[in-house]
Amino acid sequence: MLAIRAALIAKGQGHRKRVLAPESSHGTNPATAAQCGFTVDEIPAAADGRVDMAALKAKLVDSSDVAGIMLTNPNTCGLFERDMKRIADAVHAAGAFVYCDGANFNAIVGRVRPGDLGVDAMHINLHKTFSTPHGGGGPGAGSVGVSERLRPFLPIPMIEKRDDGSFGW
Repeated sequence: MLAIRAALIAKGQGHRKRVLAPESSHGTNPATAAQCGFTVDEIPAAADGRVDMAALKAKLVDSSDVAGIMLTNPNTCGLFERDMKRIADAVHAAGAFVYCDGANFNAIVGRVRPGDLGVDAMHINLHKTFSTPHGGGGPGAGSVGVSERLRPFLPIPMIEKRDDGSFGW
């Protein structure tokens, strides 16, 4: 979320301070957005437990202050957001970013490429996706992946794949 904020500031859009957070997203999503200085605007769930597309579109009517959306996919109800690409397209059309919480990525790892769904930033929770211990010293979060448009705003060092196939920074 700090990379998103930095990207907006660099584009002269530091006034974008509203982050949309579906009520079906992980509870850390609105907390993280608020901690990063954003105002949180909740999106209700539809009857099926997924993002209410009509409510999302209504929040994007006056989108000049929308920085992005922060959602979990699959959501905390365990439901895959079937409209993920439509959600991302609508948020991008409003000039904002898509942050996907990878808390439940274990359900779709190896089946879906988040970038194909329009995700600009996503963290992978090691304690769920790759079964490392949670609590008691085990890591709760792992890598963060971003789209090319957020890459210049990542903190350093970054681990990158070299032309020879090795990794380093």
